[in-house]
Amino acid sequence: MAFLIDEQQATALPVTLFYSYAREDEALRDELEKHLSPLRRQGIISSWHDRRIQPRVEWAQAIDDQLNAASVILFLISPDFLASDYCYGREMRRALERHEAKKAIVIPVLFRAIASK
Repeated sequence: MAFLIDEQQATALPVTLFYSYAREDEALRDELEKHLSPLRRQGIISSWHDRRIQPRVEWAQAIDDQLNAASVILFLISPDFLASDYCYGREMRRALERHEAKKAIVIPVLFRAIASK
């Protein structure tokens, strides 16, 4: 599937990443951030996840704001992600809307195996 972004997005640095993940996968998210740290240090990417919400900030609004501003949204897929009404429902729905509107790129990352029948 081809995905085109406008010229302004293509030249804007850093690329803003939003991590959509289940809390049970926080340690794995931290590991992924370590692997991406050279890109962050070079100013190529910036990233955000819910652990960066400041005290006394309404968490749902902070998540919505960051989700709506991100140019790349990473779905960190696991059984817990799929079981989460918030991740699977709210975050995924909004991210896919932005992807369809070509406002963001959604990238699913399989974190932990998901049983299939």
